[in-house]
Amino acid sequence: MSVPDPRLRRLGLLVLILALGGSQACRPGGRPSFDASVDALFAKGYPRELETYFCSLGTNPELGFRWAGTTAERAVSSRVAEEMKAMGLDNVRLEPVPVDVFEFEEASLTVGGRRLTASTVGGVPPTSPEGVTAPVVYVRGGTAADFDAAGDVAGKIVLVDLKLGSWWLTLPALEAAERRAVGVVCTYTPDDTKYFSGDDKALGSFDGQYDSGAPPWIYISRRDGDWLKSELTAGPVTATLVLKEKVTLAGAGGTGFNVVGEIPGRRGDGQIVLFAAHQDAHFRAGADDTAALVNMLTVAKAMKASGYRPASTLVFLATTGEEFGYTDAYYEWIVGAWWAATRAHPDWAGRVRAFVNLETMALEGAPLTLRASPELKPWLERLTERSKDLLQYGVEILTPVASWNDQWTFTAAGIPSFKMNVQTDAYDRIYHSNLDSPAIVDYAHLARIAKFVFRATGELDDGPLPYSLTARAEDLASALKADDIGGAGADPEVVSRLNRALEAFGRAAAAIDAAAPALSGRNSTIANAALLDVEKILNSGLTAMSPAEDDATVYPYQPILRDLRGISSALAALRSAPPGKAAALKALSGVYLTRHGLAFSHPVYRKQIARLDPAFERIAWGAQGHLPRPLDVVPEYRQIEAGENGRAIASLEPKERSLTAELDARLGRMAGVLEKAAVLAGAGVPSKRPVEK
Repeated sequence: MSVPDPRLRRLGLLVLILALGGSQACRPGGRPSFDASVDALFAKGYPRELETYFCSLGTNPELGFRWAGTTAERAVSSRVAEEMKAMGLDNVRLEPVPVDVFEFEEASLTVGGRRLTASTVGGVPPTSPEGVTAPVVYVRGGTAADFDAAGDVAGKIVLVDLKLGSWWLTLPALEAAERRAVGVVCTYTPDDTKYFSGDDKALGSFDGQYDSGAPPWIYISRRDGDWLKSELTAGPVTATLVLKEKVTLAGAGGTGFNVVGEIPGRRGDGQIVLFAAHQDAHFRAGADDTAALVNMLTVAKAMKASGYRPASTLVFLATTGEEFGYTDAYYEWIVGAWWAATRAHPDWAGRVRAFVNLETMALEGAPLTLRASPELKPWLERLTERSKDLLQYGVEILTPVASWNDQWTFTAAGIPSFKMNVQTDAYDRIYHSNLDSPAIVDYAHLARIAKFVFRATGELDDGPLPYSLTARAEDLASALKADDIGGAGADPEVVSRLNRALEAFGRAAAAIDAAAPALSGRNSTIANAALLDVEKILNSGLTAMSPAEDDATVYPYQPILRDLRGISSALAALRSAPPGKAAALKALSGVYLTRHGLAFSHPVYRKQIARLDPAFERIAWGAQGHLPRPLDVVPEYRQIEAGENGRAIASLEPKERSLTAELDARLGRMAGVLEKAAVLAGAGVPSKRPVEK
């Protein structure tokens, strides 16, 4: 028998260690790898134990609910902090966030001897303890025409069909207030099937965008709603509506807590990879967002157990008020994230290498959806291609970011981000309902997602930042081409400046994208710093919202261009021979939120859009969205309907001029953002830097 060469033995051992590392065996020093640590935590039931505890909490014994600042949510915050400390995270703290605290205790509608259990939405004022007793009137979808058809509802309780696919529940509630109703009972309708349709006994909840001057609002199930409608068909019905809550407004000391813990980075340069999931919930919320919160804690615990030493500091953030934080406001969700991004930690922008938002997890068979800033999409495509072993249900990568989760406010603050969530269209039917329970969580899927999070962390944590500025340049160029801003009446000089700025940014982007991956040492440090500076200005300067498109993320010029084209088309139709009445009305109906102004009373519409004004006192994170000023063309619409075309033209013309000026101003500001970004990007390329003396 020949004796093997010792060098070959050592080489074989090294190969074995590397192979075992890939299969998650123990690492040198006896510590398990991250994946092995995750497997051990799931095998011991750690995630399930946390899930069970968090979902057991609630201000309503039957239904749950842990809204921002309530006793139930504070219990979650305390446990999250305890877990962070126990696993060895550094600098664990609870950071206060002013919120309107609505401690939901009970809701019901009693008709005769039958008591119907109900739910409610965030921000609704409670009734007196004995409730409100009054006749019930069915007003269908709750529009102005529906109320007109129902007759006088003053002093009555109105039954409304929920139509979230057409308008938010606030508008029928404000219409009820305008008509002096004393209560609103909402229920499911087959005319709008997206939400709360998973079971005829399902109850629902949402952020209310509610107004404290509107009547108390409750939701009853489809089964109970159908029964109540049949009773109303048979004859008059009187009911008692009860909504019990303890309310402590932010101004009176209402407080929720963001919970923060850290794993210090070995570089010590202040750069961060930030993870977040939210603590608050409607009902028990097994998936949204309890399972994601549990998974974030599991990831952190597995990192500590495996001895992972990141180069950048890893910050784990459990946010309050994602579902609801304020009443008397439109932008009243993602409040804890907004507070962290803009009040508690405005210095994070320019330091956070990426924000990883963990959301709704994890349903069996559901693909992983990643929604990202354009700069991160190419990297995510490569990462997911390399991670097919963890993504057996597939993956979908989308841009841009969305405004319905914590991701948005961090992005608008200047931080590159991506959101991870795992759900399906079928989940929408139980979303924000009492059917979202711990029973729907697939723990094997959740474990694979935890491992994917770690793979992403390894590539974000150190080395060249994986941004593609070219992807951003191409995304903006595509939008500008599709929108044809040159044909919209914008100042040609402004358009030319923007095009030049975009071309210059595109060249700088291509240069730094090509150079950064190969850089090392000081050059890599300089390139990364430049990329972070570029991301800060791009994301804060170019992330806008369009209220007319359900708060979709857009570029700042796009909402203005949309409204300008609508008004210009209406004017062109009115000036034609003969005047095109139908075309003019159609054009105006697509301007801003006019469709809501046509469906509801004008005072109701005016009150709703006033809360979208950038100057509104409680605009919150809406202030980050480059919001257009509210635009009311309902009077002109009514003038055209009445044949008063001259008056309509005279009123629309100054609005057209104002929008044209605003479009020019926004295009100019965007050019300034790109000009500055091009300079910053160029500073990160060695060959483009000034010679040091």
